[in-house]
Amino acid sequence: DAGDGRAAIVGDGGIYRGTDLVKAVALGADAVGVGRLLGLGMGAGGSAGVVRMLELLEDEVQTCLGLMGMTSLADVDRSMLRSAPLVTEPGLLSAFPLIDVPEPQY
Repeated sequence: DAGDGRAAIVGDGGIYRGTDLVKAVALGADAVGVGRLLGLGMGAGGSAGVVRMLELLEDEVQTCLGLMGMTSLADVDRSMLRSAPLVTEPGLLSAFPLIDVPEPQY
């Protein structure tokens, strides 16, 4: 919506899982940057680590799409999004603000 078809929308930052990628596409992203994930994959295992990271990301996206009853990112749009109240306030290191688990346990 923001580009009104005149520019590509690239989502970047905060993409750590396949579900993050699907949400970015649902919000209108034409492309999604995964630079941090590439760096982590490279640091963990060189080029093989990058390949494995991309395999895991693809699997997570396919799982997310399957749980939504879809087979393609092209079918994802804003109508798939729902607001969810936070169970706990996210902290600096909190990656799971929707799960009510005390931080020291995860």
